[in-house]
Amino acid sequence: MEAPICRFCLKSGFLCQSCSDKLRSGEITQLDLEIARSLLDLESKFPQLKVCTFHRAVESPELIYVLVAHKGRAPRAMWKKVSKALGEERGKPVRIVEKTSSLKALLTQILSPARILSVNTVWLPDGSWESSVKVPISDLKRLPAEPSVLEALIKALTNEKVTITPVG
Repeated sequence: MEAPICRFCLKSGFLCQSCSDKLRSGEITQLDLEIARSLLDLESKFPQLKVCTFHRAVESPELIYVLVAHKGRAPRAMWKKVSKALGEERGKPVRIVEKTSSLKALLTQILSPARILSVNTVWLPDGSWESSVKVPISDLKRLPAEPSVLEALIKALTNEKVTITPVG
């Protein structure tokens, strides 16, 4: 498994200068370290994790999102088992999200089981932009957390500003 932390640091529990600098600068967090260690431990149980890349983990009071990439296509059943194992270890639900270049595909994973009607780019006068995600009002109760919490998690996970807008 690849991670933003070197394998030696993950196995030993001690951070080298480079990983320590990443932690101090905020490039990685303590949660990233803990989740990467857990994923490394789970490699023996789930050999498919050896070809995965762990990118980042973000946490809210209700749940944890883990952003990963897999060379090829990882079986959905494996991700469910891995998220269950991580959830039992952490004491709260863990959702694993596969990194993709499509913002809509990524948001679909994050907001599931709620439906996404559309994802629109809103250009602001200062030249920056943000995305507006339209979700049916009837699906608001199906969101995994409050919209404001999810917006903050998406910002932390993808570094993109997203607004969840109920419609209909």
